[in-house]
Amino acid sequence: MSHVMGLLLTIPAVLAATGSIAASLAPHRAVYDLVLTSKSMDLLDGSGRIAIELRQGTCGTFDLDYRFVARFEREDATVVTDQQTVSTENTVANTFTFTTKTFVDGAPAWVIRGQATNSGSSTRVDLQEPEVRSIQLPLSVFPSAHTRELVEKAKAGESIVETRLFDGDNEADKLLSTTALITPIEEDSPSAERVARELPEELRGLQGWRVNEAYYNSDSDPEGLPLFQTTYTLFENGISGEIAFDTGDYGFAGTLTQLDLLAAPDCPRQ
Repeated sequence: MSHVMGLLLTIPAVLAATGSIAASLAPHRAVYDLVLTSKSMDLLDGSGRIAIELRQGTCGTFDLDYRFVARFEREDATVVTDQQTVSTENTVANTFTFTTKTFVDGAPAWVIRGQATNSGSSTRVDLQEPEVRSIQLPLSVFPSAHTRELVEKAKAGESIVETRLFDGDNEADKLLSTTALITPIEEDSPSAERVARELPEELRGLQGWRVNEAYYNSDSDPEGLPLFQTTYTLFENGISGEIAFDTGDYGFAGTLTQLDLLAAPDCPRQ
């Protein structure tokens, strides 16, 4: 489930589009309450919550605390999963460090820990857990840089963005990529009115887009079906509004129920 983080990591790093001002990303604390929207046959019900805190202590460095807790009701048992991720993206050093711990019913299930570095035309991933190994990838975009790219492309009026992504997955050698379809939210449309009614005050008046994003890797369906799909409202400051995602086994829709803007350093615009 690490790719759920990708849809909320609206923390992108410095990736300016030619001829435009790079998007400014707002440090913030946010909570999304989730309801089950689709399920496999053995799943009766489910609910969840995502909480994130993005901090920017210095220019070019983004620190993220992320937690996704889900409760699944099955015919024979109730299962609670708890994914906790701490990551730092340094846009000066071109590094992304990450630790993800997953618990099932309170017991440790697995850990992913490592660092990725972009250099030249490649990305080197050095994993410490679950096993020590290094992976060399074609140049890939880190989560924050990806969302920043989406904001810049959306501002430029582009509707399709294809990205080779590294988001902390321990199966990086399967070459994760995404295709995002971007649709502007027109100010006078019914959807814009609904979004505005449900928005926290901190997001009102900001330019926004609907993003439908599909994730693929070498395990993807030969007929082109994605591994994972997300839909979300993306605002120009990098914060997501309502969200939804579908893994194929189940889907959730989330509402932004809490948003606090945090202090940011005074950084020069790119």
